[in-house]
Parts: sequence; structure tokens; C-alpha cells
Amino acid sequence: MKKMNKIYENYFYNMLYQVFILFIPIVTAPYLARTLGATELGIYSYVYSFTSILSSFSLLGIYSYGNRKTAYVRDNMVELNKMFWELMLIRVGLGGIGTIIFLIVASSSEYTLYFLLYYGWLLASFLDVSWLFIGLENMKPVVLKNFFAKLISVIGIFIFVNSEEDLWIYFLLMGVTTLVANLSVYGQLKSIIFKPTINKNNLNGHFIGSIQLFLPQIASLLYLQIDKIMINFFTSTTNQVAFYDQAEKVILIPMTLITVLSTVMMPRIANDYAKGNIETVNRYVLKAGEISLFLAIPMAVGIAGIANNFIPWYLGNEFIPTIYAIIILSPLIISNSLIGVFGNQYFTGTNQIGIIVKAYGTAAILNIILNGFLIPYLGFLGAAISTIISSLASLLILFYYISKQISMGPLLRTGLKYFMLSLPLAMSVFGIGFLLPASIYSTFIQISVGVLIYGLFLLLIKDQTLQMLFSRVKMTRKK
Repeated sequence: MKKMNKIYENYFYNMLYQVFILFIPIVTAPYLARTLGATELGIYSYVYSFTSILSSFSLLGIYSYGNRKTAYVRDNMVELNKMFWELMLIRVGLGGIGTIIFLIVASSSEYTLYFLLYYGWLLASFLDVSWLFIGLENMKPVVLKNFFAKLISVIGIFIFVNSEEDLWIYFLLMGVTTLVANLSVYGQLKSIIFKPTINKNNLNGHFIGSIQLFLPQIASLLYLQIDKIMINFFTSTTNQVAFYDQAEKVILIPMTLITVLSTVMMPRIANDYAKGNIETVNRYVLKAGEISLFLAIPMAVGIAGIANNFIPWYLGNEFIPTIYAIIILSPLIISNSLIGVFGNQYFTGTNQIGIIVKAYGTAAILNIILNGFLIPYLGFLGAAISTIISSLASLLILFYYISKQISMGPLLRTGLKYFMLSLPLAMSVFGIGFLLPASIYSTFIQISVGVLIYGLFLLLIKDQTLQMLFSRVKMTRKK
């Protein structure tokens, strides 16, 4: 029970932060859409996508490896200290190589200035030590530094980004605030980490372990980020990149609340797996899956339902094409939530990396192939279709393998239940959307009615997941 309370405490602690950052794009996206415009935002999306991919290639899965390794050895402070310094040595070396590649690409790009201004973001990823605190299930430092970065960046956007000519300021803000926030966590290390001790014989094992986790990670990143680069390549316009990117950001608003489960649950699963508590691990996975479906299915339906009324007032008429991408991408909320449970939580925590490589690798390859066929004809909508098909393929592979180890019958029945409960929500949200003109008020009414209807049906059937979440909230408040 104490372990479960720790999980829920971390989950709700993170969720409070996620609620905060949900409001950030809600506030900044309309402002940036009207201030910078689709073309300039498309440039930012392109540079960000490339830098994200380079960061992942450079670090070779060392973040995920460090997270899991910390969960394995956290009960032995001597081993924990040694592991930390060994991984940081590797990160610094890989970061140097990544920096050289970044500068070569930046110097040959038409967006050289923007790349250079954004280097702070890349450097921040090399110096990030969040993996240690996540592995220790100590989320407070991670949450606080992310909160600090987001808050400063939002203030900076409204003060300094006032026109299309201020795109360079936007790049600089995103890079510098992320770097400063990541460095701010170092002050928390003194209570956990002490004098550097490094065993050179361990470096090779760490390197191999990180590469094993790198393969699924880079495959996942490719099918999530390569779209924007391919859209820019095939259409030669940053407008379409912006349309796709804004649709993704809208989809990420509800998905963020669900995927925080992966951050909280993986270290717990890894720690119990290392101790041989297999039944406990299986119970965690099924519970995480139930919570994910409880949230993901109605959110996916709701996002698709409000898109037509939401985008015109939220981003402006220039971004009307984004509506169609949001509707196409909405099932991603469900598929990626379950991928997070099966892949990021279970198979990563239990060190079954080969299965993740198959699933994510298939998704990445399929996405690139489909993009090559569909983007030239359908533009950014082709990329959206490719992403959905690839995500579903990845989910099916993960489901096939996990069903051989854990009975998925209860989870399937749970999914069907929440799907049926979401049908009245869908009819009401879509119906209101057809009756009312696009405005903030109509969107508010759609969301309110949808939540009310879904909540009432949950109460009528006395849904166990809802009751459990209410009880955990009460317990967290008492603490």
C-alpha cells in the first residue's frame, strides 16, 4: 500500500505541474500564431525537429538507460554515486560529438542564425540530470525546474516577441530558459551524489546498455519528428509544417496528462522487477492501462469534436487547415497512451528491449515509407495519416507480445466500456459544434457538456477507476 501511495503521490504531483503547462500552449499558441505567423512558426518547428533528432542520436538512449539503472541500484548509495559519474562522463563525451555535428549542419543551413540561437536547448539536453531524480522517484526537483523554465519562457514571449522579426528572440528564449532550468537542478545533487568515483570497466557496459535503449527511442522519435522534416522537403513550404505542428500540439494537450504515468510508473516497475515481484509488476501495468483508457478515449473523442469550433478563434483563420489534421490525429491520444504503458513502462522496466525495437522500428520505417507516398499528394494531411497508421502498427505489435505475458482480457473489456460511455459525449460535442458558431464560448460549452455527460455516466455505473482516483485525491490532500 505504501508503494502504491508513493506512485499516486508522484502521479498527482506531476499532474498538477502538467495542468500548469497545459495552460501555457493554450495561452501562447494564439499569440504566437498571430504574432509570428505560419511561416515563422514553421521554421521553428523544422529547427526544433532536427535538434530533437540530433539530441537523441547523440545521447544514444543514455537518458532512459540512466532512469532505469537508477531504479535498479538506488538502494545502494555507493553504486548509485559511481553510476551517476560514469554516465555523466559518457554524456559529456557524446555531447561533444553532437555539438560538432550540430555546428556543421547549422553552418550549411539557410537558418544558421536560428540554429545557433537554439544551441542552448541542445546543450541543456546533454547536461540534463532529470533521469536521476525520476529513477529515485523524487519528482520535486524535476517538476520545479520545468515549472521555472516554462514560466520564464512565457513571460519572455509576451514581453519580447512582438512581430515576425522577433523569431530570433523566440529561439533564444526557448534555448536559454531550458538550459538555465536544467542547470538549476544541480544544486539538489549534493544530498544524493558525493565525490566522483569512476570504474572505467563499467563504461563499456553502460554504453552497450544505452545503445539497446537507443534503438527503440530513436525509432519512436523518427516516427514522431521526421514528419515535419519530410513535409518541408516534399512541399518546400514551412506553412504546412506549421499546420501539422500546431495540430500535434493540440493533440499533446490532453495526452500530456496521460503519458505522465509512464514517467512515474517505469522506475517503480523496474525496481519491483529487479526484486522479482512479477505479480506486482503485472498489477501495476493493468492499472496504468485502465487509467490511460479512462482518460484517453473521451479526450480523443472530445478533441475531434471541438476542433472545428476551436481552431478559428484559437489560432486564427490562417490555421483553418489544422482542423483536419487534428481530427485525423485524435486517435493518437489512445494509441500513444497505451504504447506508453506497454513500451515505456512494462517492456522498458522489465528490460525486454528487443520487443520495443520491433514495435518502434516498424512504426518508424512504415511512417517514412507512407510519408514518401502520401505527402507529395496530400501534404501535411498525408503526414497525419502516416502517423496514425504507424502508431497503430506499433501498438498492435506491443499488444501481441504483452498479451503472451499478461492477460489483457480485463483491459480490453475496460476499453470497450469507456468507448461506449464516450459515444453520448461524442454526439453532444459534435452536435453543439454544428449548432453554435466558432467562439471561445461555444468551445467552453462543448467541453463542459462533454465532461458532464461522461462524468454522469461514470457515476451511474459506479466506475471503479473514478472512485479510486477520487479516493487518492482525498488521501493526497490529507497529507
